[in-house]
Formats: sequence, structure tokens, C-alpha cells
Amino acid sequence: MARPAIPMEIQRAVLIEASHQCAIPACRHSRVEIHHIIPWAKCKKHEYHNLIALCPNCHTRVHDGEIDRKSLIKYKSALVSAIRDLGNSAFDQPIVEIKRRIYTIDINHPGIYFDFEFPDFCNAEVIIASKNIEAWGNELLNWHTSIAESNKKAAIDNDYIHLGTYLVGRYDVIRRDNSVLSVRYNIQGFLGGAHGYRETRAQNFLLSPFSPLTLDSLLINSQCLNKLSDIIREKIKKQFTQFDGEWFTEGTSPSSIASTPFIVGQYGLEFIFAEYQVGGYAHGSPEVHLSFYELGGIFKPEVLKLIDEE
Repeated sequence: MARPAIPMEIQRAVLIEASHQCAIPACRHSRVEIHHIIPWAKCKKHEYHNLIALCPNCHTRVHDGEIDRKSLIKYKSALVSAIRDLGNSAFDQPIVEIKRRIYTIDINHPGIYFDFEFPDFCNAEVIIASKNIEAWGNELLNWHTSIAESNKKAAIDNDYIHLGTYLVGRYDVIRRDNSVLSVRYNIQGFLGGAHGYRETRAQNFLLSPFSPLTLDSLLINSQCLNKLSDIIREKIKKQFTQFDGEWFTEGTSPSSIASTPFIVGQYGLEFIFAEYQVGGYAHGSPEVHLSFYELGGIFKPEVLKLIDEE
């Protein structure tokens, strides 16, 4: 079985805690790789608490036995403690009321702008989650900037007026307690083409111990993704009779469910389907709720216990 890629949310969290530098304090080289503290051959899992950023040289020294596992655990612990101590100084963006905001505008083209708000959680237990959301916002900014530059060039090459390229991100905090932070994002704008752009995304975090909550981190094993797909498909059939056919079957397949955003509520998970994922535009975008009870036997019991307040 091929080794799966580390989920992007987990990669981002590991790199942020190390400031995109080697975790060895005396090194801090900017070119890094992600290392499993307990080797992949033993754990067969990509878990935030077991991953650390190392430069190629220190990575080699670990594999050669010059840096032992206990040292890596201490380096990892120090990184987590350090970012929690940063407080307000941890951010690059200014405070806007109780939020922070990443905002840019092309002064030569006012129709080209990016406006992304994210929650300002400066208390120790949640600051790492806020930093992860800020980094994700900057990834969106880079994506938007690339599209905007491409659209400007196309307008010049084809001699037409560039109408604008903009992206706006707004959020709702769905759950925030001692165990879980779940934030729902509505992203919309115009990126070119005949229609506007609209998407719903989610950022979920386990707070104690901190870890991005991905489907990979929740499922007991890969077979459970098939079970989850079957349950969601049956739920949609019962609640939304307009969905049927090949489009619906493909949109609820295990591979599609693996990339479907979800939010973590007080009593279960809400899966949010994109436009055209399970049907045509006129069919709409269903949202499917699964209670924690329904997820028993599919999600890891130890994680389910942490996120299920009841």
C-alpha cells in the first residue's frame, strides 16, 4: 500500500508552529521537511503531535541516530509552548474589531481586491488555530493574486476591458469550547468567466491536545470512508428526493466525501456539498447532518469521546 500524502491542514499546522524553519533551536534553517517522530513504519498515521519540521541535514542526523526521539519530543513541546506565549504579537494583520483582516486592493484596478476576515482568538488555547486560519487565508490570497494577474494579462492580450477579480471571505464560528473550534467560511467573488465564484469551506481544530480535525484524523481506518459514504448517500436520498443518477452517485463516492467540507457542531457533523457536486445548479447544494451516535464505529472512539459533549 502506497504511503498517503500528509493532509494539507496537518502540514500547515506543523510548519506554522516551527515558523517554517527547522525545529532544532540552534539550526533554524529555512528549508524543511516533515518528519515522523515515531516512524511511519510503526504508526502508519499522519498525526500533528507526531510530526516535526526538520531541515534536510537535521533530518539525516535523526535517521543516523545523532538526534534521538526524546530530544525531538522536547523540541516539539517547546514549539507548541512558544506559539501560545506569543499572544497578540503572533499576527501580521491588524485587528478589526474582534476580527482580523487580510485586505489588498490593486490601486490601478479598483475592481481587483481581496477581503478575508478571520477570528481573533488570542487566548493561549486557541491561538494556534487562529494562526492556522491566517495562513490558510494567505494561501487563498496567493491563489487569488495569481488568477487576477492572469486575467489582467488576458485582457491586455485580447484588447478588452478587465471587469475585475475579487474574492471575499466571511466566517461564522459554529463551535468554540474547551474541546473544539469549528469555523464555517463562505467565500464568494468573481474570478472571471460567465458566473461568480461561490464556495463553502470549513476549518476544524481539536484544542486539547491541539490538532487540525481532518476526516483522516477522525476515521478508524480507510474502510470506514466507504461506510460514511453509504450513510451520507442514503440520508440524501431520504431528505432530498430530487438527487439521483450518475452525478449524485459520483458526488457521494468515498473519494468525493473525502474532500467534502464539514463542520463540527454540538451534536454531530454537518457535511456541506458544493454546487454541481451531487446535481445540477437548479438542484441546489444539500447539507447533511450526522449525529455523533451515527458516527460510532466509523470515527475513532477516543476522538469521538473528546468532541461529543453529551
